[in-house]
Amino acid sequence: MSRNFETPIQVKYRDTDSMGHVSSPVYYDYLQHAYLEFMFKVLSVPKHEKLPHIMVKTACEYVQPAMFGDSLVVRSRVSSFGNKSFEIEHVMHRQDGQDTVVARGYSKHVMFDYENNKTTPVTEDFKARILDFQGSV
Repeated sequence: MSRNFETPIQVKYRDTDSMGHVSSPVYYDYLQHAYLEFMFKVLSVPKHEKLPHIMVKTACEYVQPAMFGDSLVVRSRVSSFGNKSFEIEHVMHRQDGQDTVVARGYSKHVMFDYENNKTTPVTEDFKARILDFQGSV
């Protein structure tokens, strides 16, 4: 069984558009925040250090509007590993007693060596840390 990393989000007034809905670009902020919280925690990297990978692709599907004052939780999990990359699924739920899905996101990340400015293979240590947390992919 796979375990998700959970990141709470409180929808702020500034996150909303003229209709009162969370504006579409803001979901990408939520997705990036969830990714960073997940990786810094699972990899035990201090937040002042760089993560050993970079985000190269994102997508988001809007399911239900989220509104100012909503409490959301983003449930993130690594869904696959490639040779030099990995993908994360992010499902955003409203904490409304029904756990309503408001959006589904996806992000792709490439392992990166900043010193040599090049991509690197996904390490076994990275995979092991993810699997230790999640249980499976």
